[in-house]
Amino acid sequence: MQVKRSKDCDAKLSLITDASDTSLGAVFQQYKDRAWEPLAFYSHKLSPVQRNYSPHDRELLAIYEAIKHFRHILKARDFVIYTDHKSLCHAFKTCKDKCSPRQYRYLDFISQFSTDIRHISVRDNVVGYKLSRIEQLDNVVDFMKLANAQESDPELKQILKHGSASQLRKIHVPRTKTDLYCDFITPIQRPFVPISLRHHIFNCLHSLSHPGSKATSKLVAERYGWPGIKKDCRDWM
Repeated sequence: MQVKRSKDCDAKLSLITDASDTSLGAVFQQYKDRAWEPLAFYSHKLSPVQRNYSPHDRELLAIYEAIKHFRHILKARDFVIYTDHKSLCHAFKTCKDKCSPRQYRYLDFISQFSTDIRHISVRDNVVGYKLSRIEQLDNVVDFMKLANAQESDPELKQILKHGSASQLRKIHVPRTKTDLYCDFITPIQRPFVPISLRHHIFNCLHSLSHPGSKATSKLVAERYGWPGIKKDCRDWM
């Protein structure tokens, strides 16, 4: 995911990475006007095999995959790698005999771009943390809470009453005891969001990386549905 900001050729660059049990995340940024400014984001779901890696190896994999993804803009540039996994700061000082073949392969690739790995606290690694947990945003509101809100939503009642709900159907949510009204306008069934929960859902998805109006609208509309969704997203930006 790219951010519409121009890269300053003379600015300091950094790559912040993070890994969760299921995903990796990274943000590529530049230091400009006394502040770090994001230029691009990256996230990637782990394979079943990678999910069994140790926390150390998942964090190392996050750096490896992020550099591989951004290598076209990192090549021949000085940049700092930030991670909240402190032991990685000493990775290049570790004796080769203590590295597994996989760790050695990752470190060998990373060293072709940078060996400057520094620690960042979890509190300061907000974007990397969220990107590495992007799968948690697939359902940003509890299904039961959503179902209860649908039952009392005046707009949904009007839609159902006046027969303008040809694209709305009540379906059972797998692995739950909940039924939800979803729209079938798109190939993916999207839960209808009552008025009371719309701003909350917008805030949860927008806070991922603070994308622009169009990107936020797309992010929300791919997962949820309600009348005037694009206008609401623009108004809340």
